[in-house]
Formats: sequence, structure tokens, C-alpha cells
Amino acid sequence: MKKQIKDIKIILADFESLLKIKPSIDQMYEEIQIMKFRVRPLSGDVLSVNLKNDQFVSVLWSLGKLDEFYQQKINSLNYKDKEIFNKIFEEVYHRFQTDLNRVNIKRSYKTINPRTRLEVEIFRERKLKKTN
Repeated sequence: MKKQIKDIKIILADFESLLKIKPSIDQMYEEIQIMKFRVRPLSGDVLSVNLKNDQFVSVLWSLGKLDEFYQQKINSLNYKDKEIFNKIFEEVYHRFQTDLNRVNIKRSYKTINPRTRLEVEIFRERKLKKTN
């Protein structure tokens, strides 16, 4: 068990170091586009928000990096390590989601109705692998 925890700590330290070395906001925005994130409005006017907000871009980039890191590491772990890894990454994922929900992305100018609520779905496009 101690070896498992040590291995997971090393993996988490790798991820933490990845997040400490963030590129510029412009670079993060470009990487988000490469990651194929999409924003789909569910209700409200998406034009009333600034999707290039620095905090929004930073948190979304972090979520993308978390997903990439998870995809790289998960298959190299045994069953017990996967359980620990999944629990920890679920917590980190929820923390980023909470941070994302708290970001104020309203544009600086006044909107017609300031009480209008915007709800969006943010997802990542994935290519489906063909099976022959």
C-alpha cells in the first residue's frame, strides 16, 4: 500500500509541476482550441460573456491538461492504483469545475437584462476510433 501511495504521489507531483508552468493566456487559448473544447449555450445569450476572460481560459486550460494527463497515466496503473488515482482526480476535477463556475465572464458593458442567466455546456470533441 505504501508503494502505491508513493507511486500516486509521484504522478500527482508530475501533474502539479505541469500546472505550475503555465504558458501565456494567448498560448493557453490556442491550446484550448487545439484541445477541441466547444461551448454550447443551453440558455441565455452567449454574446453577453467574454470567453477570452483570463481566469476562464486558465481554468479551462487546466481542465484540459488534467484530462490529457489522466488519459496518459490511467492505463499504466494496476487496479488498486487506478482506484486511488480516480478518487484523487475526481476531487481535482470537481475543484476545477467549481473554479470555472465562479469565474465572472460577463462583458464589462451593461446587458439589456442583468438578471438574465447564461447556462452553457463545455465539452471536448473526440474522434471516434473506427473498429474494423
